[in-house]
Amino acid sequence: MRIVNFIFLLFGLLASCQSPKDKAKDQEKFDWNAGISAPKHYVAVPFVEYLYQGKSVAGASTSIGGAQGWGITMGGVTGGAVFKPVPDSVFVKWSCGFDLITYNGGFKLPREKMLELFHKGTIDPYTGNKEDYTVLVAGTAPGGNVTIWMQSGSIITEVAKFKAKKISQEGRYDPHSVSLWTSTGQEAKEDLKYINFHGVPYEAWEKGEKEYNYDIGFSSKEDKYSYDLTFNAKDGSWFPLDKFNSFIPWGENEIKAKNIIPNKHKSPVQLNIQWYSNEENYKERQCYYGKIVLPQNLETLLKSGLYNRLLISVEKDEHKDAVFGALFLIGKNNKEKIMTFKLGRYDYKLEKQLSEEYILPKDFVFPKWEKGKEPLKTPDTDYWQEK
Repeated sequence: MRIVNFIFLLFGLLASCQSPKDKAKDQEKFDWNAGISAPKHYVAVPFVEYLYQGKSVAGASTSIGGAQGWGITMGGVTGGAVFKPVPDSVFVKWSCGFDLITYNGGFKLPREKMLELFHKGTIDPYTGNKEDYTVLVAGTAPGGNVTIWMQSGSIITEVAKFKAKKISQEGRYDPHSVSLWTSTGQEAKEDLKYINFHGVPYEAWEKGEKEYNYDIGFSSKEDKYSYDLTFNAKDGSWFPLDKFNSFIPWGENEIKAKNIIPNKHKSPVQLNIQWYSNEENYKERQCYYGKIVLPQNLETLLKSGLYNRLLISVEKDEHKDAVFGALFLIGKNNKEKIMTFKLGRYDYKLEKQLSEEYILPKDFVFPKWEKGKEPLKTPDTDYWQEK
């Protein structure tokens, strides 16, 4: 009897030593928050609520239109207990800043799949440590498209896609309302310029974007310059270039010259590049900047499997108003120049771009406006196009 009592006492002590996190996990509850997302340049004002057995367990909302990036959590008001059950359904409502339509919808979630992911967690690709999923992200896009992801650090896993219903177009033609189309703000103008070049990729939000296995390198004759590069994908997501592993000495651009570990990336549609000298006083720097609209057959080339590297190269700075560069796709037995570009100089003293901001490839075709949609009205945009 004493032995039995001792065993019960031991189990009681072990249970009392459990952390709150472990106790919650035994009850299938986890430490997670609700997040909201919208494609970059396609504005949304979203609200999301997660439910379990008919009761709200967490939610998030924002009263200001935003578009941090597809799959990237943007700021908003959130609510819910620290340890929460995994939801079995979700309700989403948002005003789309692009088509000026309000959508909503309630949907069932794949709870068993989500439970498995919460228990399994992820392995951080940089540290090798086990990490937990901590955010459920609801993405809302034009056309009523909804995607739900689970996020763990830099890893984001898609769990569901839905199509919400159009419930209202009130205010669409109200001359007193401020929208993406009527705003005089610089951010709205930039969004409309981007949409003018890239259109509205409804299919990317309905079906999702594929990823391809390739690395990205940067090379220039001026190796003492710094650089910042970000890439926009068709669905409104974006990713930066890893500068710690990306520089390739001029002329050594073959695959064997620098064995960067290939990463999975979506096919980009735009490259935003800044290349600048390193004077401590930034107003003394030589800086070149541009938004490069990439060739429209780039995804077809990546899909072929012949190429393992996208290389961006820039010529030497001669302190002129612009520098030239080129884009290459490189494989073990293939090398193809896909575009020549010009970067205009940005004058920090004047706070002015001294050349066209947008750069287009030759044979570029502007996206067609879908039948039945209103004509796309955009600000006038100067651009340089490859001959």
